[in-house]
Amino acid sequence: MSEQSDYFQLLQKNHGSQQGKHFWSGDRVTSAAAKLLNRKSLGEKLLDRILPLYEVSSELTKYSGLQSLYEGLNLLNPQYFRQDEVLRLLGKCHGLSNQQQKQLAGAVKVFLEIVNKTNLNPIQLNTLEILGLWWQIFPEKKPWDALKWLWQEGVAVPHSQSGFRSWWRFSQGSLPEKKSDEIFHPKKWVEICEQQTVFETAFEADRMAAVFSGEWRQAGSQGVCGDLPDCENCKLNTDCLWQTGQGNQEMMGIEEKIQRKKIKTEDVPELMKWLLSSNPEESNVLEGTVNKDAPLKGWNRERLKKLENLQPIGSKLIIRLEALRELCRNYSVEKLKPFQQFSSSRDIFIHFHQQLAKQKQEQFIIVLLDNKHRYLAEEDVTKGILNKSLVHPREVFASAIEHRAAALICVHNHPSGDPEPSQEDLRITERLVEVGKLVGIPVLDHVIVGGDEYTSFADRGLL
Repeated sequence: MSEQSDYFQLLQKNHGSQQGKHFWSGDRVTSAAAKLLNRKSLGEKLLDRILPLYEVSSELTKYSGLQSLYEGLNLLNPQYFRQDEVLRLLGKCHGLSNQQQKQLAGAVKVFLEIVNKTNLNPIQLNTLEILGLWWQIFPEKKPWDALKWLWQEGVAVPHSQSGFRSWWRFSQGSLPEKKSDEIFHPKKWVEICEQQTVFETAFEADRMAAVFSGEWRQAGSQGVCGDLPDCENCKLNTDCLWQTGQGNQEMMGIEEKIQRKKIKTEDVPELMKWLLSSNPEESNVLEGTVNKDAPLKGWNRERLKKLENLQPIGSKLIIRLEALRELCRNYSVEKLKPFQQFSSSRDIFIHFHQQLAKQKQEQFIIVLLDNKHRYLAEEDVTKGILNKSLVHPREVFASAIEHRAAALICVHNHPSGDPEPSQEDLRITERLVEVGKLVGIPVLDHVIVGGDEYTSFADRGLL
C-alpha cells in the first residue's frame, strides 16, 4: 500500500462520516456539469488579486491609472496577439515601474495562453500543465495563492497547505522544510491528491485532509492535526510516523520543536528570533544583539535604546521584545489556584523567583494554607527594609485568620542576591513562629530568595 493511499484510506475509514456533513462534499465538478468561466470577469479578478502581490500602489485601479490594462485584457485575441500590443496597453497606464510593467506583460501573455488552451473550462484549468502556467502568473513565493484563488473562482483544485502538512507529518514523520520551496511547492500536493485511489477526485481528497488538519474549524469541524497536533485523540496515531517517532528528526526546525515540546535552553535565541522577526531586516538586527547565553536577560534601558536605533523604520521590534519579557515575567508570578499544593521549598522558590529576584527593595509575602497544606492565598505584608516593627505579627496573622488559614509560609527577598539569613531575619522568624503557636496557625517555612538561589529555614532546621 502506498503512503498516499495509506493516509487517505485511514482518513476515509476514521473520518469519512464527516464528509457528508460539509457543503463542499456535494459540490463535485464533472465534465457534464462544468460551465465555462467568463473571461472578462475572470481577467479582472485576476488583476485584482495579483496587483498587490506585484506591489502596485492601491491608488492605481481599473478606474484610475490602469483603465487601459483592464479594458484591453478582454479585447486581445488569445489565439493571435503581439507582445507590442500588451506593452502599448501598459504604456497607457500611469504609476507603474519598469519592473511592474515587465511582470504584468508576462502575466497577460500567460493568461491569454491559458484562455487559448482551455477556453476557461474548469475541468481543464486544474490540470498540472495549466497549473504550471498559473504559477508563472503569481510571484515565485506565492504559488499557494494561485490555487486558493482558482478555488474561490470555482475551479475544483487541491489547495490546502495545512492538509499537505498533515500528510507530511503522517508519512514523513516531520514537517516540510520551509526553506526548500521545491519540497513545499503545491505541485507536490496536487500530485499526491491525484495519485490517491480512495476518493473519487483529487479535490475530495484535499477537502478531507483540510477537515482533518483543522482548516474547516470555522465550519464546526475541529481537526486534530492542526498547528498543535492533538496526537492523543487522533485515530491515525498508531500508523503515523510523527507520533511513533520513526520519521527524520535530525533537522528539526523551530516550529517542529515547539510542536513536539522539544525546546531546550540553547534554542531560546532562535525561538526569540522566530517570535519577534517579521522581516529580514528585523531578523538581522536581532542576530547581532541577542545574547545567546542569556537572551531574555540584561535588556536594560541602554541596550533597548541601542536596539531601537538599529531597528527598521516603522518597526515595533523593541515593543514586541519588551512584551515578550513581560509575558515571561508574568508567567512565573501568576497566582496559584486554590487548593494547589507546594511539595517542597523549591516549589516556593520557583513560584516566587521571577517576582522577587529583580526587586530593588525587600518584599515580605505570606502564603496561606488550609489544614491539608493546600494553597488558599498569598498576601504582600510589606516592602522596604525589613524589621520587627514592619513585619508585625498582627499584620501577618490578621490576614491568616481572615482566610481561616491552618498554616502559613513566609517568603521574602534579598536584593543583594545573597539568600543567607541575616540576624534580623532570624529574629523576625522566631517571633512569628512563637505567635503562630499561640494562635494555632503554625509557620511551616520561611524562604529567602536571593538572585537565582534561595534559603529555606525548614530545610536548614531553623524553625
